[in-house]
Amino acid sequence: MKKKDTYYLTTAIAYANAAPHIGFALELLYSDVMCRYQRLLGKEVHFLTGTDEHGQKIFKAAEQSGQDSQSFTDEQSAKFSELADLWNISNDDFIRTTEDRHKAGAQKFWLASMKNGDIYKKTYTGLYCVGCESFKTEKDLVDGLCPDHKKAPEILQEENYFFRLSNYQKLLEKLFEKNKSFIVPASRFNEMYNILKNGLEDISVSRSKEKLPWGITVPNDPTQVMYVWFDALTNYITALGYGSADETNFEKFWPAVHVIGKEINRFHSLLWPAMLMSAGLETPKQIAVHGWMTVDGQKMSKSVGNVINPAELTAEYQLEAVRYFLVREIPFNDDGDFSSEKFRERYTADLANGLGNFTSRVLTMVEKYCDNQIPAVANIDNNFINFIKTEIWPNYLKNMDVWNFVHAYEIVWKLVAACDQMISDRKPWILAKEGKIQEVKDLLYHLCEALRQIAIMIYPVMPETSEKLITQLGLDVNIELSKSLSDLQEWVDLTVGNKINKGEILFPRL
Repeated sequence: MKKKDTYYLTTAIAYANAAPHIGFALELLYSDVMCRYQRLLGKEVHFLTGTDEHGQKIFKAAEQSGQDSQSFTDEQSAKFSELADLWNISNDDFIRTTEDRHKAGAQKFWLASMKNGDIYKKTYTGLYCVGCESFKTEKDLVDGLCPDHKKAPEILQEENYFFRLSNYQKLLEKLFEKNKSFIVPASRFNEMYNILKNGLEDISVSRSKEKLPWGITVPNDPTQVMYVWFDALTNYITALGYGSADETNFEKFWPAVHVIGKEINRFHSLLWPAMLMSAGLETPKQIAVHGWMTVDGQKMSKSVGNVINPAELTAEYQLEAVRYFLVREIPFNDDGDFSSEKFRERYTADLANGLGNFTSRVLTMVEKYCDNQIPAVANIDNNFINFIKTEIWPNYLKNMDVWNFVHAYEIVWKLVAACDQMISDRKPWILAKEGKIQEVKDLLYHLCEALRQIAIMIYPVMPETSEKLITQLGLDVNIELSKSLSDLQEWVDLTVGNKINKGEILFPRL
């Protein structure tokens, strides 16, 4: 397959010093929706997630737990892998920065950058934020505190290696000016561009092994370990085999689309591209930056007691409904709010009374009026078909392409509402009483075909519901989902004559 037909997407690797939180589950979900959509477009997708397992915070957390660092990270990393399974995330790989494949690749990358003259050693005294795992300047602080962690940084003096980030000022400016969609949304692009224009300073990329024994050893210097970002960021290429005997996947899939939270935008949008330039590698395709989730209008906080456990959330509510709510209610490019009340309202309106009720109505009428088979059509409703072809599909695709999932699924539910309205307007039960059975069949054919296309549109967000709908229409899931999206949009007699399998109610009332 040609490279243009491939799509490589990564989440940020989760920091394995504590159990997974809902913010990372949301990032996994956004990424999963886009990857499933890209597969529908016919692309060969490689979807990576994983855990970041080195650094000061993990070393301290392991000590506090009474475990050695490796045992601690083994335990924590497993929780993130389990979360991906629990939330039905379709990742192709799960990388851990304690794996040998990553260590080898990270060290190769270091040597490539050093060979280019971009890594040097010096004694440095600076303000270090343990929470950010990075040095701060006075202008980064607010009232002397890290703005993200609300704590004063420590004063550290060490002999460390530094990366010549300042060398890449002009090249990064060219990258930003040439590609205005390098970072999305535009607000995040502008934020990083303003930081860039203010000038870049060289950055520390190692720590003394004496003070931080937990990390990847710097090549040719056993007294130092790689600083967490210079270690962690390279996971995106080491997972593809960079630094190994077989770099086939790296050559096939790189560069990537990186899906990250806004708090780590600076490292991914400025440091990481510069590192790649230094090592002679292609820069990322895109940095897609999502916002944060609040609960009942408040920032999540342990002290407030409103932190959502993603495993507990899906134990309380149906997974497919949770996935739908988050994608429909929390815009990718901004912050959004979760509340039980909002969830129940969205579930009832869109799923129970919306898609679920519409599906039940259609299949019940097929059962009653068409001998349980999808009927043949005598008269095509071109207005209805053109409405779907020219208004629904183009707007759905346009919004999915640019991470506007909220609007994409507004469009899908516009189709659900239009189908419901057709039933109300044409009153097939009255037509049947009047003996106009072919008119009933014509209507039900169009509704079944619309339902089939709705099933495809919802697949990225609700894959299990999509597959249930396809099965209920008497179709083969594997065959339908293997077709090209252009074929799936065509109005042909794909369902005619199929026995329906009405099955269970998709979304029981809460």
